[in-house]
Amino acid sequence: MSVRNIDLKELKEFQLLGDRLEPPRPVKPVIEAKHQDSTVPRKDTELIIFGESSDRIVYTLANCCKPIPGDDVFGFVSVGKGLTIHRTNCPNAAKLMANYGHRVVKTKWAKNKEISFLTGIRLVGMDDVGVVNKITNLISGELRLNINAITIEAKDGLFEGNIRIYVHDKEELEELVTRLKQLSGIHSVVRYDAETS
Repeated sequence: MSVRNIDLKELKEFQLLGDRLEPPRPVKPVIEAKHQDSTVPRKDTELIIFGESSDRIVYTLANCCKPIPGDDVFGFVSVGKGLTIHRTNCPNAAKLMANYGHRVVKTKWAKNKEISFLTGIRLVGMDDVGVVNKITNLISGELRLNINAITIEAKDGLFEGNIRIYVHDKEELEELVTRLKQLSGIHSVVRYDAETS
């Protein structure tokens, strides 16, 4: 007769048969045959929607590419971290897909205008009196976006600026970039991956 330690939590599973306790029998797992409809492509079953469903799906946004809603993205299941969301044009995307394709999950954004995401834009333009005022009036005043940080340096008649900003999605960011390019004296506006620190 073998003796094993009994966890008190398991005790309630034992049954009294006459004068002895009978341990619970192991339950065989029931394996259900999943019926696959040939009209539904397999890729649809791997689709995870996140954003407004975030309370049901735990995910983190990759620091290497800082995805925002509207970006083409994929999920990567990592050990210990769960699901990490990367942009498909992330510098690490090709390596992850080639070496760990079995951990890649198709993902798509759900619509949610309540969550803001930190991203960054880099500007180059003519160093002119009031240029910072024009930029901040457009961002905070007209578009009502929240600025996290702004740095602008002028040299030889030109300025270079980095602005970390909170947006709700890619459409909002693209509208901001378009509107900034329309300001007089702005030469270029590009997105960059804002660091959180």
